[in-house]
Amino acid sequence: MIGSESSSLRDQLAPLCEELCFVEGESLRVLQEDGTLCFEEESFDLICAINTLSEAHDDGVMISELRRTLTLGGLLLLAVPAHPWLYTNHGSAMIRRYTRRSLAKRLVDSGLTPERNTYANSLLFALSAPAALAARLIDAPKGRARQIPRLANELCYRAFAAERFVSRHVDLPIGETLVALARRTEATGWLLPEPSKRRVLPRIASAQPAC
Repeated sequence: MIGSESSSLRDQLAPLCEELCFVEGESLRVLQEDGTLCFEEESFDLICAINTLSEAHDDGVMISELRRTLTLGGLLLLAVPAHPWLYTNHGSAMIRRYTRRSLAKRLVDSGLTPERNTYANSLLFALSAPAALAARLIDAPKGRARQIPRLANELCYRAFAAERFVSRHVDLPIGETLVALARRTEATGWLLPEPSKRRVLPRIASAQPAC
């Protein structure tokens, strides 16, 4: 799992996996700046990168490195900020935002096969989009986080969680976030192997940080 913002996803994956490996801190910084990971090729059946690709110096290099460490048939789950016109660097390490087309192109160019590419956080988009546009127009102080009231935070979470009943079946047409699922289907650019029969989730014993 790539990035500290994956904490809630960890709790959901933990019962399904015998090992979770985390890439955070210095290992994450090296990945985003140099595009390198200290893992052998085909180390993982599933890689989740949540809100980290948008901070990479070269996102194509980062995706290629993630592909290298995927097994044949392995899956890459990405969540990235959507809509370049919403970009603002106030209080954020974000370098870019994506469209569905630009994200799909990054995946294909890196040798992955997209299986899902949908918007998320759609119900709250009507509120978040005007706020982001206002931040572009107003020279607000950088690095100043606002505390969200507990009730408002709970309502936002429930609105976000409700989308899963729809997104299971169809791609959402708009939203603040893009979520993509892509598979490593080829060993090289020339050969297509037999479909992998390996588990999507790894069979290992415990959770551990990256080296």
